[in-house]
Amino acid sequence: MSNWKKTLKEIFDEDVLKKKRREAESKGKIRVKKFIADVVEPAFEEIANELQEYDRDIDVETEAMSATIRVFHEGSEEFYFSIRSRPYRQKEFSFPVLPLKDEKGDQYRAEVFLKDGPLYHDVTNYTKEQIIEEFLHEYKRHMQWNL
Repeated sequence: MSNWKKTLKEIFDEDVLKKKRREAESKGKIRVKKFIADVVEPAFEEIANELQEYDRDIDVETEAMSATIRVFHEGSEEFYFSIRSRPYRQKEFSFPVLPLKDEKGDQYRAEVFLKDGPLYHDVTNYTKEQIIEEFLHEYKRHMQWNL
């Protein structure tokens, strides 16, 4: 079999496709896990330390695919802010495998969730400072509505 025919066969070979999809899923999940551990967790710890100066009790919870910070004032939850991994179904293209897609066709990204639900925007490439700014923006907005 000629080289190009072998390459074409590999493109459509089910085992090869499954393996590539599993690898892509792993890369997508690993990317989000690394983002949560390296960026979000330190940002939440920094926020928590500063908010304690303003008589707030803080609860920071982290898992592999999510991190949550809860702000309490006088025993009541004042604000909830979470960054979680969410799979998204991508549109189909002519290529059999796209980066970071799993075998169901989902792509993983980190998103902000508030008590009312998700904000539906990708923060996976944010820096620690941008995560802090995002938190402050939502916290300020929340506090203005609750005055």
